[in-house]
Amino acid sequence: MEIIAHRGFWNKESEKNTLTAIKRAIDNGYGFETDYRDNNGTIVISHNMPLGNEPTAEEIFRLYRDSGTESTLALNIKADGLQELLKDMLNTYQIKKYFLFDMSIPDTIDYILDNMNIATRHSEYEKEFPFYSQSSYVWMDCFKSEWISWGNLEEHLKSGKKVCIVSPELHRRPYKEVWNKYASFNHANLMLCTDFPMEADFFFNK
Repeated sequence: MEIIAHRGFWNKESEKNTLTAIKRAIDNGYGFETDYRDNNGTIVISHNMPLGNEPTAEEIFRLYRDSGTESTLALNIKADGLQELLKDMLNTYQIKKYFLFDMSIPDTIDYILDNMNIATRHSEYEKEFPFYSQSSYVWMDCFKSEWISWGNLEEHLKSGKKVCIVSPELHRRPYKEVWNKYASFNHANLMLCTDFPMEADFFFNK
């Protein structure tokens, strides 16, 4: 199970989506999920509206490249129209192991036309998967209940998709019992996006 650190590997709320949290994730061998927005012509890392002191996407990509890591980048797209800048930066920093998700439908079309790696969504509210054949990844989310089973995971895996499961604590729900269920899901193309990357790594991979 590859571990994806949600907004980086942070030890306190103020570290989310910061270079400190991203570097800590990289140093521990984890992938990471970060939020991308535009601010005055620059792509920055911020879940909410940017205030002006956020790290830039270029800083994140440079850190990733210079580290030599081979972990996965999950790019949560919070604004439309970023694809050309993102494509140029991903190419410049030779980043191949990434996926983009949560774009609007019209924006997703542009990412597909640019041959970029995208994820479709699957949740209890999203049971049809837009652009499934063009997606290399599936983002599986549980908003209200723990509905994910090996059966619906296996369907995506057999279709050649890489699957990232959202851990329950991202929706402020208990996670340990669910992790016990996920422990039986053994596949090289499975990922878990979590607020507790070190604990998850020890639980699933040690």
